[in-house]
Amino acid sequence: MQNTTLIRTCVEGDPHTFVLRRRPTDASTLDLLFDAVAPERPTDALAVTDDGTEGFLEAWTSQTGRRPRNIGMISVGERMRSAAASSDSSGSGGSPPPVAPHHDIVQGVADPTDTEAIREAVVGYLDTWPTDGRTVVYFDATSSLLDGLGTEETVDFLEDFVRLLDARDTVGYVGVTPENHDPAVVREMASLFDTVVECAGSAAEAMTEPSVSDCFDALSDARRRYVLGALLEGGPISVETLAEGIAERSSAERESAHVSLLNVHLPKLTDLGLVSHDREDGRVSPSYHFGRIEPYLRQALAVERDDSD
Repeated sequence: MQNTTLIRTCVEGDPHTFVLRRRPTDASTLDLLFDAVAPERPTDALAVTDDGTEGFLEAWTSQTGRRPRNIGMISVGERMRSAAASSDSSGSGGSPPPVAPHHDIVQGVADPTDTEAIREAVVGYLDTWPTDGRTVVYFDATSSLLDGLGTEETVDFLEDFVRLLDARDTVGYVGVTPENHDPAVVREMASLFDTVVECAGSAAEAMTEPSVSDCFDALSDARRRYVLGALLEGGPISVETLAEGIAERSSAERESAHVSLLNVHLPKLTDLGLVSHDREDGRVSPSYHFGRIEPYLRQALAVERDDSD
C-alpha cells in the first residue's frame, strides 16, 4: 500500500506532478496517475519509460477496470516494436504506422539521450489523438536522461516537455527515485513542477516537509548550523571533516564533536529530511528537503558573520 506526502502544490498551478519514489520498481507514479483518471471521461494514455512497457496496459486495465480509449508506449533504449503487430497474422512483417488509434503500439527510441526523437514520438501520439476527454502522460525515463545527458540538459528537456504538454492540454506524471541521484539535482528538477509528491511504503516512512518551526529548531544549535552551512557550500562531506571543523570553532574535543554528531545532530537533521547520512562510508549530503531551510540558514549564517565582525 503506497502512502503519499504532498511536498508542494500551487493553487491554479500547472497540472503536472513530480513524483519522488522509494525505489525504481515502485509503481508510485502509476498509482497517482490511476487515482486521477475520472471514470466518466474517455482517457488517452501515453507511457514513456526506460523500464519496459510490457506491464503498462495490464496495470492500467487492472486499476481502472477499462482500457484507455487510445494508448501509446515509448520504450526508451529499445528498438521499435509493436505490441499489436506481434499478434498480426498477415505475415507482412512491415513496421506499424507511427500512430494508430485503438491499437496498442510500442515505439522505441534506441538512444536514451536522443531527446529530439523522444519528443517527436510523444508529439506523434498526442497530435493524432482527439482533443475531447482527458490525455495523460506517464514519464519514467528520467534516470536514463540524467545518466546520459547530465543535469543541465535533462532539466532543459523537462522544461520543454512540460511546455509541450501544456500546449496540448495534457497532464503529465514524471517519476524519479531520489536515492539514485544527487539531492541538488532532484531539487532542481522538482522546481519545474507546481506539484511534488513523495511516496513511501508506509505512513511511518513518509517524510513531510519541515515546518518553519522545524527549521528554526534545526538552526538553534551551533553544531547543526555548522553542518548545514558546510553542506550549503557543497557535498557530500565526511563526518570526520565535520567533527574537525566543529572542534576548531569551539572548545570541544574532536572525538566529543564526532560522538555528538553521530548520536544527536545528524539523526535530528536526517529525521527532518534535511540531510542524508550514509553510515557505511561516513559521509553526509543534503537531502531533498534541504531547500526548505536554505533561506533561514543563509540568514542565520549572515547574523553569525556580523557578530564575529
